[in-house]
Amino acid sequence: MRRFLCLVLALALLGLPFCSRGEEDSFVVVEDDSVLRPDPRRQARALMRLMTEEEKVCQLFLVTPEMLTGEKYTLALPEGNVFSRYPVGGVALYGQNIASETQLAALTASLQAQARAAGMQPLFIGVHEAGGSLSRVANKLGRPYAPGPEELPGDAEEARSAGAYIGGYLAPLGINLDLAVPLDMQIAAESDVSGRTFGADPARVSLLAGGFAEGLRAEGVIPCFGHFPNDGSLGKKNYYGTAVNRRSLEDMRRTEFLPYADLIDAGAEMIMMSHGVARSLGDDVPASLSPRMIGILRQEMGYDGVVITESLRMPCIVSFYKPGEAAVLALQAGADLVFLPADLPAAVQAVFRALDTGSLTWDRIDQSVERVLALKISAGVIR
Repeated sequence: MRRFLCLVLALALLGLPFCSRGEEDSFVVVEDDSVLRPDPRRQARALMRLMTEEEKVCQLFLVTPEMLTGEKYTLALPEGNVFSRYPVGGVALYGQNIASETQLAALTASLQAQARAAGMQPLFIGVHEAGGSLSRVANKLGRPYAPGPEELPGDAEEARSAGAYIGGYLAPLGINLDLAVPLDMQIAAESDVSGRTFGADPARVSLLAGGFAEGLRAEGVIPCFGHFPNDGSLGKKNYYGTAVNRRSLEDMRRTEFLPYADLIDAGAEMIMMSHGVARSLGDDVPASLSPRMIGILRQEMGYDGVVITESLRMPCIVSFYKPGEAAVLALQAGADLVFLPADLPAAVQAVFRALDTGSLTWDRIDQSVERVLALKISAGVIR
């Protein structure tokens, strides 16, 4: 009997099939359990079959609580359900939504609870928290700041520790998305990216941003990288807040594209577009609304993760585009998440009008819904 058991153990350790006497079944030891995990894209498509058209469209909006409550400041949700009209994909929190740890945890819990009550998928709940001068949550809660991107030495472990520290206080508060992992590099002298750049060397930016993102992920927070192609290449903003990128595509490929390429290879989950206008590439629209720039990210760089616009309520957008128009242009260009439309009802209505006229297709919407849900699944937002 002992020899028989030893034979079973030896075959199991070798990963070989073994049939016991009188049995036809066999087993194999699987060393890589990833082959057994459900595919997030397939799971997303299964969930989509249960969604209404309104739920699909609204899944592509990331908004402030005030866009749902109608209040000037939202520290707690009102009675009723704030998602009854617009079952959005996520919520972004700012200083006016934070008073204390207890209050913030209660707000995020209420948001998720109301989403469940509305029959929705769980929400992205995001903040901008990069350490240093961009520490909105730490500032409001009186926590020590993590070192800012410009303060970190060229050490991936230091960056990982900073990301883990930030993720370590965000996740217990119900925040699952950090919208502020910078890949911007100071190239144009007049660009204002001070305090939110890991440097001007592409290899250093890749190393530190990658380490910072790993720290966030380890604590259960999704990193969002931005701004593509590079806010640090933009010229001086005009009266409307519009800034132009005059660098050639070859220059971009040699410098600012490199950290994106590295982070895409490492599995970047979400990338935020810039509002810069790449005039040298023949563009006359901000990158957030540009089929050319999002196309470079998708086709040339092979990125199939979630693309989110920069805030669509910024002056360089609202001065030239109606809220509905900007949202439709972003989705037509290939963006997946419309971030902070200036007018949520107008934006949603415009998307449905575009679908009715054929200027937007349901295939285009479904591509984005699939990416958004798949990220929620793979990151554990949807369990």
